[in-house]
Amino acid sequence: MDRKQLTEKHSFINDTVFRLKTFGLTGERFFKNLLSPVRIFKDNGRLINKPVIAFSESALWNPFDNKDNWVLTAGKIENLRISSRKLNGLEIKANEVFSFWRHIGNPNFGQGYVVGREIREGCIVPTIAGGLCQLSNALYDAALKANFDIIERHKHTKVIKGSLAEQDRDATVKWNYIDLRFKSSFDFRIEVELSADKLMVTFKSQQKNVQSEGGNINLRQSNKLNDCYSCGNFSCFKHPDRSTEKPETATTTFILDEKWPEFDNYIKTIATDSDHFIVPFKKNWFIKTDRYNWTAMKFTQTKFTTFQGIYRALKLRYASKKMNNVFELSLNLDKKIAHASAKQIPIESTHLVISQNLLPFIYETGVLGGRTYDVLMTRLPIEKLHERLDFAHLKNPGSVTLKDFRASNQLIEFENKALTMARKVITTHNEIANIFKNKVEKLEWDLPKISVKQSKGNKVLFPASGIGRKGAYEMKRLAKALDLNLAITGRTLENEYFWEDLKIEKFNGDFDEIALVVYPTYVEHQPRQILNAISKGIPIITTNACGIERSDKIIVVDVGDYESIKEGAEKILNKNPEQIIV
Repeated sequence: MDRKQLTEKHSFINDTVFRLKTFGLTGERFFKNLLSPVRIFKDNGRLINKPVIAFSESALWNPFDNKDNWVLTAGKIENLRISSRKLNGLEIKANEVFSFWRHIGNPNFGQGYVVGREIREGCIVPTIAGGLCQLSNALYDAALKANFDIIERHKHTKVIKGSLAEQDRDATVKWNYIDLRFKSSFDFRIEVELSADKLMVTFKSQQKNVQSEGGNINLRQSNKLNDCYSCGNFSCFKHPDRSTEKPETATTTFILDEKWPEFDNYIKTIATDSDHFIVPFKKNWFIKTDRYNWTAMKFTQTKFTTFQGIYRALKLRYASKKMNNVFELSLNLDKKIAHASAKQIPIESTHLVISQNLLPFIYETGVLGGRTYDVLMTRLPIEKLHERLDFAHLKNPGSVTLKDFRASNQLIEFENKALTMARKVITTHNEIANIFKNKVEKLEWDLPKISVKQSKGNKVLFPASGIGRKGAYEMKRLAKALDLNLAITGRTLENEYFWEDLKIEKFNGDFDEIALVVYPTYVEHQPRQILNAISKGIPIITTNACGIERSDKIIVVDVGDYESIKEGAEKILNKNPEQIIV
């Protein structure tokens, strides 16, 4: 079609006629829906673990896009992120009609949809909420594979290369008079997910012996922690490379929390002038902290979740003293920051770098769909953390802090899926690096300025609070067995009499008084005191949970291995027994 034909086709008169026709058809469907209403369904959770009966997937990004079309495709994907959340988890009753628009609602007002691409009268045009047809296409494709009854379906007026329309498995939709409707003779569940480059629609049912057009369906089990974490899944060399599809307008957004020196140095090496940052708040005359002041940030391209950030800071400072478990409080507060951050990601950002504590909540919002992302790992995955705490409780069943809180199964699933789909995991921690293997980028710990000298101290440092997950019971047992003169750093205790009958004093920060550091921890993600001790050349005995390398002055034992800790301490003490044993 040449320019003259297009001008005639999309003249003011023709456009006005189209809009009047649309208005009339919308009104007609409105009254039909009043006379014959269709139910709205919800997620009852009954079919979540039932077998898959149909599966459809389609590419999100179009390799044939030019620079201008790419912007519309990015808008389409944003619209799919919003709409997929409205359908994911719906459980439809037997012989009840599913209606696309009944669940999506009017996309034209107040739902956050952006300009995407729509096929109108055979042409691709930019429009609000454009691109929802890819979702209706996938639903129709899955419904055919599951042998459902198709109540209403309309074909597109133009076939997009690479789309399901090429296979006559498309279903166009237009609010509200062009709908997609189907039903089944049995209950079924709809699940919708966006990976970095695919839209995936899955139907599940407890109905047995369903013969689908798709044959045997082999789906990823994205929450199988041992396999997928170590495999790398989406970062595998077999996974399609989309680097050639990334246009110049695409950017990276860094969604960051507390600044670690190792991560700060890393981001300085990869950030570009066009990248964006989202952080809790910025340093100013009122907020003096440098905790969130990442070096690579440019304030003209940085957004802040100021209200949620300040609320978390105040809550952790004043309310944490009244709570039994700060981790539980932190999760709830991190969720608020993550949800606020998700709303501020620019549409043109095709890659994200995310602090791990925000990751499961970012995943929950659906904004990771159509994007690749890397994770700054600041702790063990929650599922691994639970396993570690349960193991520690078996060793010390009298502890009141080792069984006081566990995150929900849903949060664990969110984090597992998000970590599985991550392109890369960045960490300083040896134990975490060993979990992820094929997709880890290992950073070196940032050591303080080396000032090695011979210590003349006679104290053993336990660089933590007196709580179970930090190895306090093992430390207490060792101190009694070897009659140690013990210095400790933290104030929290298992109970007020925990260190009773031991030679204990508060560590004043002077490493010249320390002859040995013993840290039998079960959980440690940022061992700054250990790094200080390394820079001073002080002997250290710790567990692999500390995340540091063995060396001639560092003994690293397995978590919970008290005998090896004691054996290592005795070897060191026997060299200078007068310095440590009182």
